[in-house]
Amino acid sequence: MSIMAQYIATPSWLGRFFTRIKHVSIEQTELVVHFKNAQTQRFLIKDFYNFAALNNHVFSAKIILSDDRNTSISFLNKAQAHALSYTINNQFSQLLEQKVNNAKAVLKRYALDEFLRDSSLKTLKNNVFLLGSHYNKSKSTWLEHLSPASIKFLNILSSTPDNAQAVVLLRQKYEQKQLALKNDFFNKIESNPLTIEQRLAVIRDNDKNLVLAAAGTGKTSVMVAKALNLITSDIAKPEQILVLAYNKSAANELKERFINRAVQAKLPCKTPTILTFHALGLKLLQSAKKPVELSKFATDPILLNSWLTQWVSKKLQADPKFLKTFVDLLHEPIDIFSFNNNAEYERYVRDNEYRSLAGHKVKGYQELLISNWLHLHSVPHSYEATYQPIYTEQLQSKYQPDFYIPQYNLYLEHFGIDRRGNTRADIDKKHYNEQIAFKRKLHKQNGTTLLETFHYNWLEGKLEQTLAKQLKQHNVELVPLSSDEIFHTLNNSGQLQQGVDKYIKCLQAIRVEQLSHQQIEQRIKQSAIKNYKQYAALLMQIHDAYINELSLHNSIDFDDMIIQATRAVKNGDFKVPWSHILVDEFQDISSARMAFLNAIIKHGNGIRFTAVGDDWQAIYRFSGGNLALTTQFNELVGSHSLTMLQKTFRYNNSIGDVAGRFVMQNPEQYKKHIITHTQVTAPQVILLDDLYQGIKSIEIKVQQTISTIEKNDASASIAILSRYRYMLNGVQQHLKGKKRTNPLYFWTLHSAKGLEADYCIIIGFEQGKLGFPSDSQDNLLVDTLLPKQDSFTHSQERRLLYVGITRAKHKSYLIADPYACSAFIKELINDDYPIHLASDLFKKSQLQQRQCITCSDGLIRPKSGKYGDYFSCTNTQLCKTKLRVCKSCRSPSVDKATYSQCTNQECRARQPICEKCGREMRLRQSKHGEFLGCSGYALKEHNCKNTRKVKNNVISN
Repeated sequence: MSIMAQYIATPSWLGRFFTRIKHVSIEQTELVVHFKNAQTQRFLIKDFYNFAALNNHVFSAKIILSDDRNTSISFLNKAQAHALSYTINNQFSQLLEQKVNNAKAVLKRYALDEFLRDSSLKTLKNNVFLLGSHYNKSKSTWLEHLSPASIKFLNILSSTPDNAQAVVLLRQKYEQKQLALKNDFFNKIESNPLTIEQRLAVIRDNDKNLVLAAAGTGKTSVMVAKALNLITSDIAKPEQILVLAYNKSAANELKERFINRAVQAKLPCKTPTILTFHALGLKLLQSAKKPVELSKFATDPILLNSWLTQWVSKKLQADPKFLKTFVDLLHEPIDIFSFNNNAEYERYVRDNEYRSLAGHKVKGYQELLISNWLHLHSVPHSYEATYQPIYTEQLQSKYQPDFYIPQYNLYLEHFGIDRRGNTRADIDKKHYNEQIAFKRKLHKQNGTTLLETFHYNWLEGKLEQTLAKQLKQHNVELVPLSSDEIFHTLNNSGQLQQGVDKYIKCLQAIRVEQLSHQQIEQRIKQSAIKNYKQYAALLMQIHDAYINELSLHNSIDFDDMIIQATRAVKNGDFKVPWSHILVDEFQDISSARMAFLNAIIKHGNGIRFTAVGDDWQAIYRFSGGNLALTTQFNELVGSHSLTMLQKTFRYNNSIGDVAGRFVMQNPEQYKKHIITHTQVTAPQVILLDDLYQGIKSIEIKVQQTISTIEKNDASASIAILSRYRYMLNGVQQHLKGKKRTNPLYFWTLHSAKGLEADYCIIIGFEQGKLGFPSDSQDNLLVDTLLPKQDSFTHSQERRLLYVGITRAKHKSYLIADPYACSAFIKELINDDYPIHLASDLFKKSQLQQRQCITCSDGLIRPKSGKYGDYFSCTNTQLCKTKLRVCKSCRSPSVDKATYSQCTNQECRARQPICEKCGREMRLRQSKHGEFLGCSGYALKEHNCKNTRKVKNNVISN
């Protein structure tokens, strides 16, 4: 810019008094303000985004220069101020014309010719949006100085003053343009035209993109189409595209699909790099010339188990301290005071088997410690042996002290109270303490010795000390077993292998999460496990031994492969060649793999990253899958474009409605609205009982279901699914040798992911540790080392059932035990899911009448004994409830004082019972007329001669 003018500021008399400015000039590319003290201040004209504004006052004028510092020149002569502002604005007009033209170019480059990326927003804000904002503030001045073409552009630009909305509109405009341009490509790239959602997932090319694909919505089609679109649109070359699959079979499928689709669409091009994470790690290490020898442990889990078994065995035999720690930590400590209600405690007892070294199956962790200690000190004992054949109203049943030491005739009770006599939240404190007092009195009356330990002894770390002191007081000989004897006990009982299996899972969790010693201890401590220091020390020893073993053979495992490859990228040992990275099954990605990706993205050149997955199908937390990376993608991964694939081509609307509603009970899952290509009017999720001629037989029920399917659809594929492999093995063995016309598959629910069949049969819906959902609580240690999971009850098990139901194209059969059905089956029935109940035993009314009247979570199921048929509770270890069988309808019948009432609302029959002994009362005849007599009248022992008058309201109909 040439020198246009120099203006001497001639202020008014007031200005001469106040102003420090001598004069203002425009010199080349700068606006210069000269002060009276000989100082100057310079401003780059290119920094100004608006015209100068003139403000007139009574005695002077002020020019406001609209740069970011809001600079103004005050106390100027009005005439000269006007002339100065006009000249400044003439110069600014040329500058702002250039800025408008630049804004057009920037807009075209970053928002019209490509998808507007988050990393481009700052450029747009500074070069485009800021211009529109200033135009809106002083339109009249802009209209006076700029060309009509520039004004037209600014009018369009300023029509959306909100920048965020402008970004949305620009992206939508780009998407609509691409949808139209590439309509033919989207129609022929797959066997069926891509849906609008699939097309948008292909088009959107932000720095980070998240594609959530519900089951059967064609995520593989999207990944293949996206790669092909990048190549055919000259956005990226094949060698610039990296596709990462969860496992080798998925990687092979993606390669095959890409090649086939490219050929069918007549789009000849090279295949992008398609690898698993581990194969990528190996490729990078080899490229960086890092020596790599993969350990046999990585590919042979049996070999790993054998190594750890040998290592632990040697330590147990050589290190008494390690031996004691190993025994103490066979089971995670459970504080019974942590249970908030009776249902929690009942499930804990029902679903956790505590088998002591002496072979006793005990109810709780502290009883396990006592039994183990007695065994380790050569004290033979029994568990819950009957004290005497004595019945008292206060005890209300036969008395079974916790432990009995026959050699010394000693009884031992472990009372669940603290030092103030407080009990668990669900127990009546007063009644419990009265029972303690009565038991003490009973022993005293009978001349038997009762030893006592308490919950607070364990809390204070003095349980064993208290026990030893009392035994010594009664001259019990305590002979500690030798290390060899303890080792053989552990080995022969299977508890050695049980411990090894648990610690292998812990080791795998530590490796995949890359936990340091400090982090191991911190995570276990945060889980509130009582012996966290011991567990941490034991795991550190195992982990160090494993690392030493790898080092001894100069080898690495798969986790090392990811860790070392990440380090190689960070150190610059590998030059990142990719511009686009697509990751499949992102919901199952581990933190280590995400760190690997982040390193590649950071050290690449503007890499665009697309994650494809489904939070509804996140079922691999046990192998390190960190679902939070998906559900909290924005916070943990970064700002992104989100696309949901919600139209499924696999299953019908009935399956979709049940599975979708079920999985979305978890508020931490993304909400999706699934549309199915296939529509039906009748329920296609069918609930069957597992009974055959009144007897439980899952195998026969599966066989019958297969026969039904084959009659209706002779060529259909059938899959049998279960939470556990052993259940499938039993069914498979039963069906072996039987003639079949249909393809038949056996899948665990975890292995079924990504597979499909025409019809699916899901088994194993029972209560308990090996039920579905699994209520197992013996994996607390492993659980605390794995990635943090969402807090919703059975969240991962719920997703597992979603995966199972949605494997079926036509029908999904659920086979459950009606007398011990799982929480999931109860929910499907009680919450009126649109399923077909193929058995009356699953009617809501019948299910409700089979709820145990004594405990919180048990169900009543039929049993047969030497005295006939009856009902008992499924919580057999804790609840001793027994109910009669109604003679009218065979439903459970609850005893009252003088009669038993049928629980079936459609029956409600009453059967008179003896108020003295509880036996059935029978109608008898005497010379005085009819009366009720106890059925125990003629028995030789414990007979009962009770009679009473006939009352109509207690005679069975």
